[in-house]
Amino acid sequence: MSIKAKLLLTVSALFTLAMGISNVFLNILLWKESKNFIVLAEYNLMQYVFHPPAFLFAGWLSKRKNGIWSLRLGILFYIIFFGLILLFEDKISKFVLLFGILYGVAAGFYWLAFNVLSFDFTSTENRDTFNGYNGSIAGICGAVAPISSAYIINKNIMGMGYTIVFSISLLLFIVLILISFLLKAEYYGSKMNIKKIFGSNSYDWSFLRKGLFIWGFRDVIIGFLIVVLVFKTTGSEWSVGTFSLIASVISSVAFVVEQKLIKPKLRIKSMLAGAILMFIAVWGLVVNISYETLLLYMIMESAFLPFFLVPFSSASFNIISLQHQEDLRLEYIINREIVLNIGRIVSLLILIGLLWFIKYDQSLNYFLLFIGCTQIISLYFLRKMKVWGL
Repeated sequence: MSIKAKLLLTVSALFTLAMGISNVFLNILLWKESKNFIVLAEYNLMQYVFHPPAFLFAGWLSKRKNGIWSLRLGILFYIIFFGLILLFEDKISKFVLLFGILYGVAAGFYWLAFNVLSFDFTSTENRDTFNGYNGSIAGICGAVAPISSAYIINKNIMGMGYTIVFSISLLLFIVLILISFLLKAEYYGSKMNIKKIFGSNSYDWSFLRKGLFIWGFRDVIIGFLIVVLVFKTTGSEWSVGTFSLIASVISSVAFVVEQKLIKPKLRIKSMLAGAILMFIAVWGLVVNISYETLLLYMIMESAFLPFFLVPFSSASFNIISLQHQEDLRLEYIINREIVLNIGRIVSLLILIGLLWFIKYDQSLNYFLLFIGCTQIISLYFLRKMKVWGL
C-alpha cells in the first residue's frame, strides 16, 4: 500500500479509538438516564435521518472547494458533539434528538471524506488488503478502547468516570483535526451529477443498492442494541468493556485471516459462510437473552462478520473502477450511503413501532430474529453482480 493509504489507516485507527472510548458508553448513559429503548432508537434514528443530507452537502462542498474540507468539518462537528456531551452530561436524554442530529451531520461529513480517500488511495488489486487491515486495526482499537473506558468508569475517580471518558474522545478528535492537514485530496470536479446520486446507474450497482438497503436493517440495530442488552443483563460497565474486548480481539484476528485466505474467486463463498454463521449466532438471543447467549453471540458475530463484510466493502469501489467512472466516485459513494441509511431508518421505525405496541422484551427477541437473517437476504441480491467474476 502507498504511504497515503497507510496514513489514512492511521486516521481510521485514531477515529476508531476516539469513538470506541465513548460511543458504547454514550448509549449506556442514555439507557441509565431513560431506562427506555425508544429513547435509544430515537437517538439513532436522528443520526441516520440527517446522515444523507450531510453527505449531499459535503459532496457539494467537495466539488466546490476540496474533498479534505469534508473530513475536517466532520471532525470539527465531532468536537462540538463531545463538547456538548460534557456540558449536558447529566441530562443528555432530554436533548436526545439534538445529539442525534449533530452526530448524524458529523458522521456524514467524516465518512464521505474517508470513503472517497479510501477509493483514491487504493485500487482493485489492493482494496481487499486495505479493508482487511483497516478492519484488523479497528478491531485492535475497538479492543483497547471500551475496556479502558470501563476501567475508568468503574474507578469513577472523584465521581467523574464518564466525564473523563468523554474528555479523552474530545482530545483525540483535536489530534485528528491536526493530522488531517497531512492529507491531500484530489480534485473531484466542479459540478455534482444528480442523476448518478439518485439513479441505479448500472446492472451491478442496482443489485448492490438492493443489498445495501437490506444490510442497513441489520447494521444499525447491532451497533447499539447488543451493547445495551449486555449492560441491562449484567448491570455493569465492566462487563460491557470485557465483552467488547473479547469481540474486538476475535474480530481483529478474523479480519487478518479473511485477508490472507479469501482470494477474489472465493468472495461469494466467503460471504455465504459468514452470512449463515451470523444467522446461527443470533438464535440463542431469540430463545433467551442472557449473559451466556450474549457472550456466545458476540464471539460468533466477531469471528464471522469479516468474511461477509470485507468483500462487501470492496465491491462498490470495484464496480466504479471497472466502469471507469472514477471521476464520479463521490456521486456513487453518496448514492450508496443514501440507500444504506434508508434501510437503517426503516429498520429503526419498525423497532420503535414494536416497542410502542408490544412488551419490549418480546419485541426485541422477535426483532433480533428478523435482523439476524437480513444478511442472507442481502446476499441474495449481491450474488447477482457480475463484479465477483473479475
